[in-house]
Amino acid sequence: MNNREAQQHLLRRRREAIDPVELGWPQRAGRGRRAKGLSQVQVAQALHVSERTYAALERGTIASPTPELLDSVARVLRMEDRERSALYVYALGHEPPTSMDPAAGTSVPSAWQKAVRKVTGQPCYINDIAWNILAANDDFMRMFPQEPGKPPRLPERNLMRWMLLREEAREHHLVDWEERWAKPVAAKLRTTVAAHPGNENLRRLAQEVSDDPVAGPIYHDHNITYVQHDGAERPMRHAGFTAPEGSTDLRDPCCDRHAPSQLGNVTMCTAQPDASPGARFFFLVFEPLPAAGCPEHRRAR
Repeated sequence: MNNREAQQHLLRRRREAIDPVELGWPQRAGRGRRAKGLSQVQVAQALHVSERTYAALERGTIASPTPELLDSVARVLRMEDRERSALYVYALGHEPPTSMDPAAGTSVPSAWQKAVRKVTGQPCYINDIAWNILAANDDFMRMFPQEPGKPPRLPERNLMRWMLLREEAREHHLVDWEERWAKPVAAKLRTTVAAHPGNENLRRLAQEVSDDPVAGPIYHDHNITYVQHDGAERPMRHAGFTAPEGSTDLRDPCCDRHAPSQLGNVTMCTAQPDASPGARFFFLVFEPLPAAGCPEHRRAR
């Protein structure tokens, strides 16, 4: 079955699954054989397009249907996200950029949370579409600045808010904060808000960042367009880093308030849970830098 045939099969199957009465058409009466579900004419009327246009879409003969048409079809035919994704792939050759479900990306199945917490030896976590942390392992919590004598903790639930607005992140944890962290992170926030204008958590977060005297000008600089996290390498201090056995402990204090931490670079490897489009799983690979005073150390600072 080629893409055209698969598209035709998908749309016909979804039409047949919907009772026209549910969409406002009168109950059919009288004799005679009737096809199941909605007719092409009824779908076209619900879409406010011509019967010819919808029939061509169902046959797969529209070369590049607009995303707006495909989304309208998905709504009228009550498609689930997986069916809508299949429609995009058959019609356009790629998956849709966002989910139609307003709750998508706000949670993950409990199995993901259990899996993340069981990872040891490497920091990892999952955040939702608005950067609220949904699950994190102990190694991730140990990365953040720590006060001597106190147990490791997450500084706050929303990681984006912490990275862009908190003095602890700007001055102590995230090295070269403005260039290496704030600019790409703010650009990512800007594009995510644009992609999900109905998400109230994102709107509130964007407003907080916009109003901040330090992060606000960076957020409003539209010359910065970097938005990709996967594979990005950035300098930071790792509070929970333990030197391998037999090697020198290179940790030093960033200030009088925090326990010693290790300067280095972190590489972010990301993935998306299939059941929660918009959420992100982060696996962090940290590489320590040599002792203070060497060229690599000075460049990172």
